[in-house]
Amino acid sequence: MKILFCGSGWKTAADRVKKRVQNFEFKMQDMDRPLIEQVADVTVIIPTMEKITEEIIKAAKKLKLIQQFGVGLEGIDRKAAKEHGVYVANCTGANAITVAESVIFLMLGLSRKLPESQATFNKRILGHPIGSELFGKKLGIIGLGNSGRELVKRAYSMGMKIYATKRTPNKDFVSKYHLEFLGGPKDLNYVLKEADFVSLHTPLTEETRNLISETELKQMKPSAFLINVSRGPVIDKDALLKALQEKWIAGVALDVYWEEPADPEDPLFQFKNIIAMPHIAGSSEESQVRMTDIVVENVFRVAEGKKPINIQN
Repeated sequence: MKILFCGSGWKTAADRVKKRVQNFEFKMQDMDRPLIEQVADVTVIIPTMEKITEEIIKAAKKLKLIQQFGVGLEGIDRKAAKEHGVYVANCTGANAITVAESVIFLMLGLSRKLPESQATFNKRILGHPIGSELFGKKLGIIGLGNSGRELVKRAYSMGMKIYATKRTPNKDFVSKYHLEFLGGPKDLNYVLKEADFVSLHTPLTEETRNLISETELKQMKPSAFLINVSRGPVIDKDALLKALQEKWIAGVALDVYWEEPADPEDPLFQFKNIIAMPHIAGSSEESQVRMTDIVVENVFRVAEGKKPINIQN
């Protein structure tokens, strides 16, 4: 049985999986060749950020499982996979704690003006810049799934007031998670107007593509910060660039992009009030162990003719 690990990143993830599937043939994608030419005899594809189209699924005659090392499945044609008898699975919830802690880090970085602090340190300037506390601030969480709920726990313990939206609001969440407000998609603008920090946790779908565009960015306070740990296209890139140029918002932290890896020379990254990470908000030693456990379990399940866990199609 052959396993193909796709993409040019996440080397530590590939190494972890490879060490535990030594009974099988494990290959890394050759980035100099079309993916469709490499899948003919593959049983398991681990796509990371590579698009798995219907054409690729048809070309993979032995394919039984498309197993994401992570959560996002927007690049996989799940309908085509189901039609061809191929399971699609992910690692739901395995990196939620890591994502939540990353958002706390990014909020602190923005509120304490980390990029500017690094610049003043290099200039040997003391006592500048002055940032602000998270305590008492309003946090808007767009998408109250696994990572959103883990963020609530941590932000509430730091004295933040939580406003959230969820595709299908659960009234019990208001008391359970000490929420100031929980609404549905129609309440997005209300949350944007109230929040000092807005953190995006939605999957990328046709409904959430460009969810945050010019109209939404103008709803935010000029003192508010935007954080994206979901998928790049959830934000309209041109609108975000304009928002930073015209100072509609105070700053932004990004872990995900419209094309990955992102180009560091992109005009977006020239602003002093932006923090950029290389798609690592969900990656930690602990989360990778949990995700590896799920991936490896599903590899062996498929090899033994069993149904995988965390099926998403």
